[in-house]
Amino acid sequence: MYKRKVIVVDPDKCVGCHSCEMACSLKIFQKCSPLLSRIRIQEFREVNTYIPIVCQACENAACIKVCPMGARIRLESGAVVTNESACIGCRACIYACPFAAPVVNLETGKTMTCDLCGNEGEPWCVKACTMQGALKFVPKEHVSKDQSRKFAWKLKEHYQPPVTEEKEGTGFSWG
Repeated sequence: MYKRKVIVVDPDKCVGCHSCEMACSLKIFQKCSPLLSRIRIQEFREVNTYIPIVCQACENAACIKVCPMGARIRLESGAVVTNESACIGCRACIYACPFAAPVVNLETGKTMTCDLCGNEGEPWCVKACTMQGALKFVPKEHVSKDQSRKFAWKLKEHYQPPVTEEKEGTGFSWG
């Protein structure tokens, strides 16, 4: 029996080196470009926090449900991906995803998410994450939703965007 594995993110360990993005784009597109990566680093530099964003292959994936063309599918590995031949580029999956994990391939206009490197063992992004080990590839049953909720609350409490002053009479805010 196939044991499903998932990529687990520990944002406390991410240093924002972007090695995972480079490895992903190199594996999938043979180009080193973060714009072609299926994983990306969300940066909160004001609080020195970097969060790798990657598809969590939700059990009841909203992106699958909202796709008007049925282009979002689940692979045998559990990965939720886009069937590019069916995708019309409407972006409904992006708006429905609670993690904003689907990204647009700027070369095709279609959405894309992590396919776990075609289930060829450990995904390249995980292999490339050598600085602090922020990414791990573990059996699904080892994942705790409580851990992600804990970090979300921590980020909410600590991240406060800079306050801007409104210049008198312009109606615009200047930083």
